[in-house]
Amino acid sequence: MPTPISISRYFLSVFFVISATTSAMPIFALTPEEVDSVASQTTVVIGQGLKKGDIENRKEWNPGSGVIIGHSGKNYYVLTALHVVRTKGVTYGIRTSDGDVHFIEIKDASSDAIFLGSEGGKLGETINGFDLAVIKFESDRNYPVASINDGNILPVDTSLFVSGWPNPENESLERNRLTSSGNLKQVASSPFPDGGYSLLYSNFTRRGMSGGPIFNADGRVVGIHGRGRARGNDYCVDPQLNQNNSCGMQMVHLLTKSETVNIQSAFNRQPVDPKLISEGIANKPRADRIDNIFKDFTVNFVESSTRDIPSLGCGSLLLGEPCDKGGGI
Repeated sequence: MPTPISISRYFLSVFFVISATTSAMPIFALTPEEVDSVASQTTVVIGQGLKKGDIENRKEWNPGSGVIIGHSGKNYYVLTALHVVRTKGVTYGIRTSDGDVHFIEIKDASSDAIFLGSEGGKLGETINGFDLAVIKFESDRNYPVASINDGNILPVDTSLFVSGWPNPENESLERNRLTSSGNLKQVASSPFPDGGYSLLYSNFTRRGMSGGPIFNADGRVVGIHGRGRARGNDYCVDPQLNQNNSCGMQMVHLLTKSETVNIQSAFNRQPVDPKLISEGIANKPRADRIDNIFKDFTVNFVESSTRDIPSLGCGSLLLGEPCDKGGGI
């Protein structure tokens, strides 16, 4: 539970944000534990729905991450990286903090998915526009929604927190959510041509964290993580800085695009609710751990022997490729 001091500091920060005219940054920030609790409640796992036999047949399966950034009626909007949901005409599952998996079908033309870019090249190896997508699921339940900040003004050395669900480095069915802390190293003056990346930050990331939210010290989402450390000629934003830094995209790009698709009103622009922090801390054991991800993502929750089959690691899942410990999917 947050201490009276942390709650008092929170309300003071809100007061200064509202009253200040010269700065958009609050005087007091949340603690890393408090930011982590917000991330725990709002970060989701996204992966293709599995059917009985997929695991046994060693189907390639490489889930990513996302964040709930909007709510309107029964509709919830999840922001992720485009390449996490790149395959059309298939069923995807979105695992929320209560452990439920919500299945949706992403089609070429669908109101359930909004793409801010498109794949280029013969094999979709590049992305024209932004490596961002918004997908929608429906639920009668009341899920926490992350607060957003356009992230248009981010000073270098700003503290950042990347939340996501990395693939395991050992043979395990389990998944555990991770919040990686670091600092902003560069904001590009213009988006990188391949994917629209503009943020470089020191946070260490792993496969499976792509599409996960980037929080500032106020607990607000300022960007989306998309790529890890550079690998040879495969880099983003800056070839030198990318050697030791990860890459992401700023929220301002989504906010600009969303004006044309009428989902602005669904966004949460309010300061972080202290109730979300306290609930996040209390619910972390359930929210941050998946005992058997294959079972959870099996369509219609069909029981099969997949729960007894270990993951083959953090590479191209189920194909047994070597782990790449440096970056996202």
